[in-house]
Amino acid sequence: MKLNKLMVGLMFLSGTALSTSAWADCPGILTVPTPTPTNSITFYDGLNYSLPILGLSVQSTPGQISDCIVVATGVNGGPATTNIAGMDDAYQTPSGTGGPTYFRTGDASINAPDPGGALEFAGDTANTWDTQLSALSTFLAGNDMVVYFNLNQINSGDSTNQDLFIWAQIRLVDLEDPTRNLYFYVAATPDLGGTGLLNSGTPGDATALFTGPQTNATCTYPSAGPAGTPDPCPNGLVGSPTLLTDANYMVRATGKICLNGPVGFGTPVPCDGNEFTSVNENLGADEVSSAIVFPEINAILALPGFGGYDVLQADIRYGCFDTALGTACPPGEVQNNGYEQIFIGRVNPQVCVGPNCGSVPEPATVALLGLGLLGAGLCRRKGRKS
Repeated sequence: MKLNKLMVGLMFLSGTALSTSAWADCPGILTVPTPTPTNSITFYDGLNYSLPILGLSVQSTPGQISDCIVVATGVNGGPATTNIAGMDDAYQTPSGTGGPTYFRTGDASINAPDPGGALEFAGDTANTWDTQLSALSTFLAGNDMVVYFNLNQINSGDSTNQDLFIWAQIRLVDLEDPTRNLYFYVAATPDLGGTGLLNSGTPGDATALFTGPQTNATCTYPSAGPAGTPDPCPNGLVGSPTLLTDANYMVRATGKICLNGPVGFGTPVPCDGNEFTSVNENLGADEVSSAIVFPEINAILALPGFGGYDVLQADIRYGCFDTALGTACPPGEVQNNGYEQIFIGRVNPQVCVGPNCGSVPEPATVALLGLGLLGAGLCRRKGRKS
């Protein structure tokens, strides 16, 4: 919540495979199927879909994401890095090829300071990606929010070369009453589904299990901190037994996803040679691997006045920093290739229950939609830098 071991299989309906559509511009609206244990996996508050298994190709070159809300990217310069008024521009993500092995919002040591600096607007902080809910709602135009993630790791050698550790905390801020702030996470969850996968999640939509009082986790990983420091992350989470730091709560985004049955019926299992089949989510910077939906946050965004909340703040961390562990980073945790990428798009608020589940509009349909919105004065486009 991807960003995140985002592993899913799509349930076929009446034996009919879903149709594959091409992504064209961010006005396209993603449609996802009703979540089940074979088509989605929950990482605390994030419900994750694997786009390769859904049969979708969501392209994410600089030109194709320029009208999206870009949270983090390795692209230099606008318009891909320039967001609408009322929110941060995109954070700069580093290349893992000869560069940092981790990323953290606001970490100036890896040249990822807050774009534009803190306090651009009320609620804008130095170590998070921030947006006013009113600005985010303008972009969504009545749709739900979906967060897209690009996994861009080495695609050769050991299978763990494709993996990456990810963690995120999202806070909704009430500027008038800070005691009402809410916290949501993309984090590893207990293995309730019996998959046997470490640093993983719960098959299906289990986001309701993690509702209720939530507090600031203030995790230190991956960032400087003594090994063995007590974990301040959400309680009840499990991870690799060999790690005793905040890494226990990082989600392992996996390039190779193994299933115990055919695509559409199998659930994620360890890649130990006994799997039925596998797919690859390590698609690079130009094609999205995962789509993350936050049902709780979308419900709040749909309330009049956003339920009294004003700002969304996202603390995002991935990779591994040696000093944080007090030892070398284990395989499968470090950023080791080109830049990763996170951006926000639109998802249909009504889940799909028919044979065409898992789709986006055809390019011509998207173009007509965009023209219609522009004509009605409802579509705020990103500003272009000259």
